[in-house]
Parts: sequence; structure tokens; C-alpha cells
Amino acid sequence: MLLPGKIAVVTGAGRGIGSEIARLFAAEGASVVVNYNHSAETAQTLASEIGNGSIAIGADMSDPASAKDLIDQTVAHFGRIDILVNNGASFAHDLNFETAEWEDYAKEFAGVVGSTVNPIRAAVPYMKSEGGGKIVNFIATLVQRPSSDQIVHTTCKSALIGLTRTLARDLGPHGITVNMVSPGMTMTEYSKSLPDELQKRVTAQTPLRRLAQAEDVAKVVLFYASPLADFVTGANIAPDGGLVVL
Repeated sequence: MLLPGKIAVVTGAGRGIGSEIARLFAAEGASVVVNYNHSAETAQTLASEIGNGSIAIGADMSDPASAKDLIDQTVAHFGRIDILVNNGASFAHDLNFETAEWEDYAKEFAGVVGSTVNPIRAAVPYMKSEGGGKIVNFIATLVQRPSSDQIVHTTCKSALIGLTRTLARDLGPHGITVNMVSPGMTMTEYSKSLPDELQKRVTAQTPLRRLAQAEDVAKVVLFYASPLADFVTGANIAPDGGLVVL
């Protein structure tokens, strides 16, 4: 096992990639806090299924007080936090430069950057007191392969690159690693709802000739969270089948 006895918080774990991360972490020995915003029933069921004393806690990561409460509850329950995976975020799509208003950017910034900054701010003091920790942030291949109708989301995800790299530098002396994962199109509930023609086109453009499954992304997150990546920080891995190289 790669994570025996570790305490991990996975935001947005009620469904999709987040739930697969929680499953994989638990299979590797971790106790997982399955965070959710709206998917209470599925998150609670997941926490019960994966075992290891895992629990589900509802909290809105875009709200600083709610994010702090999540981390405080985690430490109160388990005594510490070893791993923080910032998977939960908003997704403003179908907005191009001409149609998007500044308010759209501000709202998405809170939902993407805020939902990453807030739990990190809450978790870092605890990690420092324990002498280290692992933080994983979610970017997107849209940053490397932009789409005109995703400009708002892409702009906000791009900001997370600067955040992650700066935190990797600042928190490294405290034994805390901060890394990024940039998934390509992944077969979640949302992606499956996209037109078949779009899915086929992206598949054809991908060197490995398939779309990512949630497990493909979860494995990269597991690497960052495990001792295998103890000397890796500020890095970005794209589980996208090679799409960003084209």
C-alpha cells in the first residue's frame, strides 16, 4: 500500500474524478474525507463503501469559512491532515471573449481559484505543525490547448499554475509538496453528455486513441500523494493520452 494510515481530504469527491480518487486512496490505505457541495447522498454512500473510517463532509470550497470548517472538522476527527486534493471547482463553459462579461470572470475566479486557495490556507498551518504534507491542484489541458468557447474557465485555470509553482517554492522548506494534474477530456458524467461527434474528434486527435477514464487521472494524483513523489514539487502531469503534445 502507498498510503497506509494517511488522512486525505478530496474536494468535490461526491462524483466523477473526485470519487475515483477517493476510492483509489482508500484502496491504498488512506482514510478519506469525501467532500461534497451538492451530492450529499452519493458522497455519504461512497465514504461508507470505501471504508478505513472514511467520512463525508459537505462544504463549499469557494467560501473561505466553509473551507476552513472542512479542514478543522477533518483535524478534529482524525487528528491531522496529510493530503489535500483540490478537485472541486466550477466550470463556466460556452462563453467566448465577445459574450463573456467581467462578472463571468470574477464569478469563475471564485469558483476555481477560490476553491483551491481557501482549503490550502486552512490546511497549511496543520501541515506545517506536522512537518509536511501533500497538496494536489487541478489544472486542465485547456491551458495548453485552448478552446475559444472556454476562455473564462481557461483563464482561471491558468492562474492556478502561478499559484501552484509559487506555493511549491514557499512551502517546500516546510516539507509540503504542491503539484498539478491537467486532465484531458475524461469520461465523467459531464463529458458523456457531450455530442458523440466531439468525443470522436478528440479521440482521433489523441495519440493513444482513447479518452481518459477517471482512474487514469486518479493514478496521477495517487503518485503525487504517495512517497514515490516525495522529491517532486511544482510539477504538472497531463493524463491526456498525449493530446497536449500535438
